[in-house]
Parts: sequence; C-alpha cells; structure tokens
Amino acid sequence: MRLDGDSARRVLADAWERWARRCEQMTTQEWSTPTRCGGWNVAALLAHVCPEPSMFDRLTAAVVDGPAAVVDAATMLRRFNEPDGVANTNAGSLAEQAVSQAVALTPRTAAQRFAESALVLRDTPMSAATTIAYPVVGSTTLAVVAETALMEATVHLLDLADAVGGVEPSTEALCATRDLLICVPDALSAVEVLSGRAAPETAIPAIR
Repeated sequence: MRLDGDSARRVLADAWERWARRCEQMTTQEWSTPTRCGGWNVAALLAHVCPEPSMFDRLTAAVVDGPAAVVDAATMLRRFNEPDGVANTNAGSLAEQAVSQAVALTPRTAAQRFAESALVLRDTPMSAATTIAYPVVGSTTLAVVAETALMEATVHLLDLADAVGGVEPSTEALCATRDLLICVPDALSAVEVLSGRAAPETAIPAIR
C-alpha cells in the first residue's frame, strides 16, 4: 500500500536515523569499501544520499500556488527514468559529483546530517496539498518528494548493507519502496513479468 505524505515522512525519518546510527559506527576501512553502485565506495554513496538540514529551507522557498503538475511519485520516477530522462542523461555527472563531494565528508559529519535532518523532518508536514516548484517536471507536492526520498533512502541503505552490513531498512520502508517501484512500469508490463508471461527486461529495472 502506498504511503501518504505524512506516513512517508515518518518512515523516512526513521530511515535517516538508521543511516545516522550506522555512520556513527563506521570504520575507516568500511568508509572506503567498494559498493555495488559502480564506481562508488561507501563514502561516495554517502555523499550522494546524505541530506542537508538546510534543504528544508529550500523546500519552503519553493512553495508555489496552484495545482502541481505531478501528484504521484511513480509518475515522477517514470519521467525521470525515460531513455532521455535525467536519471539516464545526468547519470555520469551525478556519479562524478558524489565522488568529488565524498572527499570533504566524514562518517561523523554524515551521521550529524542524517540525524539533524531526521529531527527537522519529524516536525515538517509533507502534505499532498502543498505544491512546490521542482526541476524537470515543473512542480510537484511535498508528499511526492517524501515518498520519492524514502524510496531512495531505502534502496541505498540496502546498498550500504550489502557493502558493510550492520544495518537494514524497516519493514515499512521496504514495503513502501516495493509498492512504489511496482507502479513505475506500465501495469500491463508489470503484470506480464510478475506472472511469468514476459521477460523481466520488459519491465525491470523500473529505475536506474
């Protein structure tokens, strides 16, 4: 079952707290461990996914009047992951950016950023009624931002667990991520693949 904005906010805060606790325990060797995200070690993975508390000020500043152009997180992901979508066209630059930003990041500062962002998030409504300006799609809602961020935090937490262990997503986060990702392919392709009638590559992977 897909989560509403406030439910996604609560589960995302918990996910960020799990990241924070694991970062606090991180050793130097673990920090440089390669991950299954090609070209990224743990430090680069953290640089990519680690939130900044200041981003909530940017969200507030991005609030606009009127209905949002995109009101569903699956639609957002579908557009981003089209062949000419930003998930594909910007993949190289995003990967390089994470590697370069990792140089200035430490496990301690990553832990602080996750923990502080989780605290702010717990007090910040992420409503489907609040529209913000958003790159590529024009505008979306805070609820969509929360649901998408939860998916990313969960998928990358699994990447971290695969690399160094010691952490796992909550059941709520896993179920929410599953339920979002299954909605990204068109319904026919998803049903055909999941029922064994079509090759997986017709619908999987749903995102890059």
